[in-house]
Amino acid sequence: MNTATRPAIILASTSPRRRELLSQAGIEFMTVGVDIDESWLAGETADAYIRRMVMTKADAVMADATLPTECIVITADTIGVLDDGEVLTKPVDRADAYRMWDKLSDTTHEIWTAVCLTYLSQGACIDQRYLCERTQVEFVRLSDAQKTSYWQSGEPQDKAGAYAIQGGAAAWVRAIHGSYTNVVGLPLSQVVQTLNDMLDCSKAD
Repeated sequence: MNTATRPAIILASTSPRRRELLSQAGIEFMTVGVDIDESWLAGETADAYIRRMVMTKADAVMADATLPTECIVITADTIGVLDDGEVLTKPVDRADAYRMWDKLSDTTHEIWTAVCLTYLSQGACIDQRYLCERTQVEFVRLSDAQKTSYWQSGEPQDKAGAYAIQGGAAAWVRAIHGSYTNVVGLPLSQVVQTLNDMLDCSKAD
C-alpha cells in the first residue's frame, strides 16, 4: 500500500441526512447507492438484524470493481427498538406508521444506528470497524390529529420508526438521552473518531 495516498471516503448511502452530517464535519466524500433486502427475519434480535444490514451493505459495495484503489467505505443502518426488543424499520404503509406511533406515544424507545467502516486497498479489505450507537428518545402522548397531519406531510414514509427528529416530529420529543445525530442517522462524533483512527493506523503501516 502506498501510505502517501489518502484513501477516498465513500458513503454507501443515498440518505441526504447522512450526507449533510458528514459534510458538516468537513469530510470530503463520494456517495454510492446500495440496494439490499432489508426484511427483518422472524426471531431475529435487534443486534443481529442491524449488524447483518450494515455488513451486507458493506459486502455489496466491496463487490463493485469500479471503487477507487484506496478507499474507506461507510455503510450504516438506523432502526427503532422498543422495550420488548421489537425492531421498528421504515413503515410499509400508513397503517404500519400508526401502529408504530401508538407504541411510541408517551413512552421511551431507543434509536440504534450501526456503522461499518471498511478500508479497501487494491480491492482487499485491510481494516474493518463496526460500531453501534444507541440513543433514548422519549415521546409525548400523540393525538390522532398529530398523526394524521404528520403522515400527510410525506416525511415519515422512508424513516426508521416513521419519524424524523430533525423534521416535523421534533415537537413529539419530550427528552433525548445520548447522541442527537445518531437519531438523525449517523453518530457523527463516533464515526469521525473511528475514521481518523483508521487513517492514523494506515499512515503508521
